[in-house]
Amino acid sequence: MVQLEVAARLAASPGSRVYGVPSVKMQWYGRVDSVGTVGPKVFWPEPRVDSGLVRFHRGAAPICASSRQEVFACIDAGFSQRRKKLRSALSTWAGGLANADVILATAGIDSSCRGEDLTIAEFAAIADARSTVGAT
Repeated sequence: MVQLEVAARLAASPGSRVYGVPSVKMQWYGRVDSVGTVGPKVFWPEPRVDSGLVRFHRGAAPICASSRQEVFACIDAGFSQRRKKLRSALSTWAGGLANADVILATAGIDSSCRGEDLTIAEFAAIADARSTVGAT
């Protein structure tokens, strides 16, 4: 049980308004489903927020050559400037716009999409492509 807004973020799907870093990183470990709401009246003292029940289904990490730290660094970079297109958001992490273009092309990801449109598998593919391309 967590605050309702946190439950929504953990269980969010790509493309939704609340999808962000916590949503993607949780996908590394498994799947989160929002299963209910608990109102403040069942607690003492009564909080000023609703709570959300979440169910976590443990799953295998995506198959990729990159480490969890490398993939999580890619996720952090992809969301560092939330409304920027992925090419710009990843430019510092990739070592420049040109490297970002090559990495995204190698991963098969459209450079005009945004971080909030990608799944954990797509972020893992980008991290793997960075290793292949040799960007630092």
